[in-house]
Amino acid sequence: MAENETDMGQGGSKDPAEQASLAREIGEELTDAFAEYVGGQLSFAELTFLTYGALEDLHTVRQGEYELVDNDDEDEDDPDDGYDIVEATAEQEDLAQEPSREGR
Repeated sequence: MAENETDMGQGGSKDPAEQASLAREIGEELTDAFAEYVGGQLSFAELTFLTYGALEDLHTVRQGEYELVDNDDEDEDDPDDGYDIVEATAEQEDLAQEPSREGR
C-alpha cells in the first residue's frame, strides 16, 4: 500500500501558524502572477517557471527546511544593491557561449 502523503514531512520543529502564513504569502504571489499572465504582462513560460518555484518553496515550508532572515538591515532604497550589470552580462555571455548582441 502506498504511503499516505499527509504523514510525510510535517516540518516538526517549525511553528504551524508560521508555516500557514508563509503558505498564504506563496499563494498571494501565485495569484499576482496569474493575474499578470491573464493581463498579458507575463508569458506562459515565465508563469510556468514561477509556479514551479512556488511549489518548491511550498514544499520547503512544509518540510520545515527554511530559515527566516531579517532583511531590515539592508538598504531598501537601492534595488540594484549587489547587482553588477557588467558582471551579469559577462556571466550570461559565458552561459550562452556567445557575446551579447550589444557587443557585436
